[in-house]
Amino acid sequence: MPWLWNSWEEYLDWVYPVAVNTNGGLWHAKKDTSFENSCRLFEAVRKIEDSTNSLRALGFTGKDNARPPTDPAVSQQARNIVLEAVYAGEELLFFDKRLCIAANDPAYGFRHQKSILENWERYSATLRIASEIHQLVEDIDVMMSGYYTLLQADNRFIVDNLDLPNSLEVDFRLARDLFSIGFDEIGLLIAGRGLEGVLRKIASERKILLQTKKPLPACEADTNDLIEVMYRVKWKTTGVTLISKETRALLHYLRTMRNGSAHPRDDAKPNPGARELALVTSQTANQLWNRVSNTRARLEPKIVQKDW
Repeated sequence: MPWLWNSWEEYLDWVYPVAVNTNGGLWHAKKDTSFENSCRLFEAVRKIEDSTNSLRALGFTGKDNARPPTDPAVSQQARNIVLEAVYAGEELLFFDKRLCIAANDPAYGFRHQKSILENWERYSATLRIASEIHQLVEDIDVMMSGYYTLLQADNRFIVDNLDLPNSLEVDFRLARDLFSIGFDEIGLLIAGRGLEGVLRKIASERKILLQTKKPLPACEADTNDLIEVMYRVKWKTTGVTLISKETRALLHYLRTMRNGSAHPRDDAKPNPGARELALVTSQTANQLWNRVSNTRARLEPKIVQKDW
């Protein structure tokens, strides 16, 4: 799963597991496919939900307006369930580190409250153990709420307000899917391909040509020429360019990044603003398409002489 931690040490520093065996084979998941690790993540979610439901059935609801059971026997009955919940929670944090590094850190409470396992004997000597289990359920609920919020955000990312034909939207949906499992760099490249696809479709429908030795449909030109042609096309009534300087620069940046990915450098670093750029890219594509498709206003020139 691409949302895995960069190193085992980083996971230990953030999660400091008390149930997951640090000498076990979990770290080998880095060599497994994203599909396999997605299955493990979903299984961890299922185990968390099953175990917390079992704790609720015993009376540990995690609700502020409810008191946990005071019978020590009930708390002891909950011990193995607590172990299962903590183990599954640590697995979830292993496979989706965003829960720890998100701005609101929905896993904060769980990461601290799971120390209940290390202090079980001491807490069991008093009635404190019941309130600690109760608090653990509340913290797990907060963490899982954060997890489902991430899923909803993943589902809406860059496609939420798109109004494009299906043939032009497909790249943005693929980019959304790639971002949802952590392939940010590739997701940005595909979003760039989506914007390029919109530009090519406009060039085709408006019959824009590139003049070199002989006229060539701009929609068939290489990406650099396509960008330069469409930058030189203007609305006839206003003289305003079809694409702005900023859009031209964005397109060239995405083109350069795509070309660079074919010749990776050893010192290449991930783009920390990939999500923001992808969002700008999808919004630009949407605005450009709707501005052109919703008007009969003419674009000129129809034939652009190559002078770059």
